[in-house]
Amino acid sequence: MSTTDALFERFKANLEAINGECSVAAKADAGKAVADIFRAKGLSTACVVESDFVKELGIVPALKDAGLEVFTDHIRLHAETAQGGVCEVQLGVADLGTVAQVGDEIDSRIVATMAEDFLGILKASTIVDDYDALFDAICALPEMPNFVGFVSGPSRTADIECVSTVGVHGPLRLNIVIIADA
Repeated sequence: MSTTDALFERFKANLEAINGECSVAAKADAGKAVADIFRAKGLSTACVVESDFVKELGIVPALKDAGLEVFTDHIRLHAETAQGGVCEVQLGVADLGTVAQVGDEIDSRIVATMAEDFLGILKASTIVDDYDALFDAICALPEMPNFVGFVSGPSRTADIECVSTVGVHGPLRLNIVIIADA
């Protein structure tokens, strides 16, 4: 993927339209890119769910080298007080700037909803056009997952006296780092 790829550009534009942030990193630079985002936001603690891909990218060592306290075990104990959460997200929807968590891993759901800053790691090759393509991808899996969750920017509601409020539930800020396939 290059940063001029049409799916990426549409995904990025739609994510930013809902107050999310998006960046691209090569595999070799992913750990540094994530650490730079956390450092720029002044974050000092993070819960990281170490999927095989997140381990391959070296996210945890990069965050530790940047001076962050990183929790990879007992996510439930630390997620509420950790400032940031990091995990792999499985699919991106270009038309909406939405990412999808697909699978049975509970810790990924926790870090995506508990920390004030959520950073999702997304493979460029997993960005699809629209919801139809997303559901086609999910239906093509060898086994239907027990959980599919959608993350679309910071949460917002106008339920309370019709006053728009951001961050009532879920993260206040959403960052997606797209890993260029190479």
